[in-house]
Amino acid sequence: MAERIVSMHAAHRSGKEVVDGFLSRPTGAGERPAIVLVHGYRGLDDGQRAVTRRFAQEGFVCLSPDLFHGKTYHTLEDCALKKTSLDIPTAVNNIVDSVPYLRKLPWVGKKKVAVLGFCMGGGLALYALAQSKAFDAGVIYYQSMFPDPEDLKSITAPMLCHYGTDDTGTTQTEIEMFRDSLERHKKKYQIAMYPGAGHAFLNNPSSKSAANHDAADKSVASTAKWLKKLLA
Repeated sequence: MAERIVSMHAAHRSGKEVVDGFLSRPTGAGERPAIVLVHGYRGLDDGQRAVTRRFAQEGFVCLSPDLFHGKTYHTLEDCALKKTSLDIPTAVNNIVDSVPYLRKLPWVGKKKVAVLGFCMGGGLALYALAQSKAFDAGVIYYQSMFPDPEDLKSITAPMLCHYGTDDTGTTQTEIEMFRDSLERHKKKYQIAMYPGAGHAFLNNPSSKSAANHDAADKSVASTAKWLKKLLA
């Protein structure tokens, strides 16, 4: 049964800037494990807010930092330009610096924290896992940004990675190259493939594909089960 949640604006400091965000959490008492959710190249849009709420209903304190500082993008051209011009180190610092903020919240405290990213955010989540030991697990959804394989060497947290077999944005060739890198560096990981699902099957609320909806439901259930075990 989905837990009751409350959702609200949030903000944390990262270096000299303040990073806004969207936070959802269960209303029940006690500390909970947390997830930092990293949005894709559209920004902190309604789809990102929806998945933030969805994982909060699974029992996690969920924070989506706004890496685009209030802007969202809708056309393919605008989205692609934003992604390819992104200041990656600053974005990764914004993600990593959300962990001390979460630790200050009474409903997180000393509980473990995972990072979860979609599309562009999946690549940024990989960079965050490589840069910081603050995350106890990583969940990667169909990343469309691929760090150099050598940048993956420093990752120590286990990873769960989700992909659709019909994804033209994150191709099967790229997935296999990523798998080969993880194998070569002896990383702890699992890869889940969803037949017929395309790109952004979880964080695109406008999708009418039955395969996408099935993949979304199954991936959320498996991710919640996996994280509850790892972050306990």
